[in-house]
Amino acid sequence: MSTTGFEKRIAAAAPNLSRGQVKKIARKLAHRAERMQTEHDFYAALRVLGIHPDPTALAGTR
Repeated sequence: MSTTGFEKRIAAAAPNLSRGQVKKIARKLAHRAERMQTEHDFYAALRVLGIHPDPTALAGTR
């Protein structure tokens, strides 16, 4: 999701925040979401959630 998308969702959920506050929070969320997509191993994230993928698929991609 883009920063603008986060801004819209935050503004809808918390209408009492100023535009500057919404932009600041949206930038933080967008940065954090991007970092989660690029820095963390997808399969490690699944293990944290307790979801174990089929090991044969992992072996086939290595």
